[in-house]
Amino acid sequence: MPFDNSSPALFGHSVSRRGLLRATVAVAGLGVFADLAGPLSASAADDAVASFTQLSEFLTGYTLDPVLGGRFLAALKKRDAELDASMAALSDLIKQSGVPNMDGFLALSGTDPALMKTATKIVSAWYLGVVGEPEDAELITYADSLMYRPTKGLLTIPSYGPGPNAWGRKPGSKI
Repeated sequence: MPFDNSSPALFGHSVSRRGLLRATVAVAGLGVFADLAGPLSASAADDAVASFTQLSEFLTGYTLDPVLGGRFLAALKKRDAELDASMAALSDLIKQSGVPNMDGFLALSGTDPALMKTATKIVSAWYLGVVGEPEDAELITYADSLMYRPTKGLLTIPSYGPGPNAWGRKPGSKI
C-alpha cells in the first residue's frame, strides 16, 4: 500500500496540511488569549484585596497583612454577595466626610445603618480572626487576630484550650 503524504490519518480521519495549520494557529491563539486574560483577572483581584486592606486599616487603625486581607475578603464575599457595593459606598462616605480615623467615622451623624453593619463585619473579622456565624464560621487566623495586639509581648497567645472543665461545670452535671 503506497504512503499518501498529502493527507495523513489522525484517529481514523484524514487531515489536510491546511486544516492542521488552522488548528495549530487556533490553539496558539487560545493560549495567547488565556495568557492575556489571566493577568488581568489577577490584577483585578489584587486591586480588590488592596482596597479591602486599605479600608480595613482605616477601620481598625492598624497596619494589616494583605495576604490575610485576601483571605478575609474571600470569606466575607462568600457570605455577602453585596459586599463589594457596600465597601465602595463605605469608602466613598469616608472620603467625602474627610474623617481622619475610625473615631471620627463613629462620630458622624446620620450614617446609614447598612454601612455601619458592613464596617462592623470587617472589624469583627479582623479582631476575632473568624468570618461567619457559629454554624458556618470560617477561621482565617488565630494568632494574628487583632484581639491579641494590645497585649502582644506581655501575654502569650494561647495555643490550645485548657480543657473541658476549665470554665466551670456543665449545667446539670455533678462535677
